[in-house]
Amino acid sequence: CSLMEMQWLHAAPIHSGEYFHGPFEVTNKETPFILLMNEGRTRAMDERALAFLTKYAEKVEVVDAKELGIGVLPPSVVEFFNPVLFYSIMCEYRSALADIRQHP
Repeated sequence: CSLMEMQWLHAAPIHSGEYFHGPFEVTNKETPFILLMNEGRTRAMDERALAFLTKYAEKVEVVDAKELGIGVLPPSVVEFFNPVLFYSIMCEYRSALADIRQHP
């Protein structure tokens, strides 16, 4: 929502579990995507979305919690910390985007 409300970008947050229930139809080579890949029970859905995006989209940015080291947390609780990690990353992204676009 920060991309829509603060940066006035055409954007929508879509859970990977919902992606194949309609939103995948907007996937094309011109539409940009940011995929936040979770660690935990929903990772398989994120991987499925990534496989589709890799095939049909060209503007895909992946932020992978596993690559960022969230796996040091116990598997029984790691999925609860994905949002904490992604929130801080998206705050930095939003700030950098505001500077680049000169749109605070």
